[in-house]
Amino acid sequence: MLITKTRGVYAPRYLDAERDKDLVETIISFYRGVEGKTIGEVDWKELVISIGNERLAKLLRLVMESRFYVAVNIVPPGVNPKIMRIKLFRVVNRVHKGFAPPEKRFRVTQTLRRYLKAEGILLDPDAILWSTYRDMAFLKKVEEPSVRKVIEEYNIRVFNSILSNSTSIHLTLNKECSSAELLTMLGRGLKYYGGIYDIRKANNSYRINIDGPRLLLNKPSDEFGLSLSHVMLTILPRLYSCRENWYVDALIGTKFFNMYLRLFSNDLKPLLPVERVNAPTPIFDTRADTYVYRRLRVLKLNVSRATQPVEVGDIVYIPDLKVEKSGKTIYIEVVNYWNKEYGARKAAKLREVHQVIRNLMVIADERMKLFLQGLPMPVAYYIMDLYEPWGPLTEVVDYVEKLVEEV
Repeated sequence: MLITKTRGVYAPRYLDAERDKDLVETIISFYRGVEGKTIGEVDWKELVISIGNERLAKLLRLVMESRFYVAVNIVPPGVNPKIMRIKLFRVVNRVHKGFAPPEKRFRVTQTLRRYLKAEGILLDPDAILWSTYRDMAFLKKVEEPSVRKVIEEYNIRVFNSILSNSTSIHLTLNKECSSAELLTMLGRGLKYYGGIYDIRKANNSYRINIDGPRLLLNKPSDEFGLSLSHVMLTILPRLYSCRENWYVDALIGTKFFNMYLRLFSNDLKPLLPVERVNAPTPIFDTRADTYVYRRLRVLKLNVSRATQPVEVGDIVYIPDLKVEKSGKTIYIEVVNYWNKEYGARKAAKLREVHQVIRNLMVIADERMKLFLQGLPMPVAYYIMDLYEPWGPLTEVVDYVEKLVEEV
């Protein structure tokens, strides 16, 4: 990844459709010229010279060979190269004592050819021995590249790599840019993928902190990074259309250093494939939410999905469900189990929320009991049976009655 610095702010070096058009056309032209050749036949130094930057050339090559071109090995029909290679090595080991010097290459080749002929295989030994090596693979086009597609693919790979190695992501949004719908969409999407987040209100802006994989999982994670990327891309069109001041930063680091990178802002809007992303929009976020809703309806509770964030002081909370009784509202948080780190972080977050939102109760996976013990709020549990939630949850009725009296 390449990094630039503008007015004291570090940012990834995204490709731009206007600034880098000639650069992208150069690499597209290069690959069209080498299509059908083996990787070993291509002069890759020529590509580096054309691009003018070795690191950028390697990143662009990764983009081209992961989406637009594939390396295809020509394997002889009816032959398993791996098994046949083992057999040929055994022949060399038996006939030539395990080592064949260069000057005996012709004799060794003749020995292997006779062995293959006896097996009914009329092929050159080299065609089998080298058939699966990358340098012998042919470049085949699988999708027609364009300047826009290449830039989008490059930028999304840069973005995903940052999120996969991030400690946290921070969004600062002006009030005009952060509608209740946008905040809810972000919160629902993060819950869908097991994310932990915190939303604070300060004057006329919102500060949203999202735990990255290094904080939540104690290690980088491509899988979780892709999940965060998916959620971020669902709200990006709304942010791009906002003219007010806003920005998105990521804290990345290793055991040696930490640094903030500006991912997006009202002045930094890289071209990304947002039209290929669909937000997770089920009626409920998870199976557990669906089960809890249906079960509470069976228990004759007036339950519905909470559609608006709850703002108390500087805290903005997005509940899953709400129960209305006697003119009062009880909020319900449905907590799934993901891993130990998630359990500890979620319990800490719930304790903090309960300090300002007292009309709150939790319905959680039984595996979360270790982490939720001692919470200053009612907690009911369900169990997961063959990936399906189950549990009577009859105690929820009593919890609701108690909270209604206290609020």
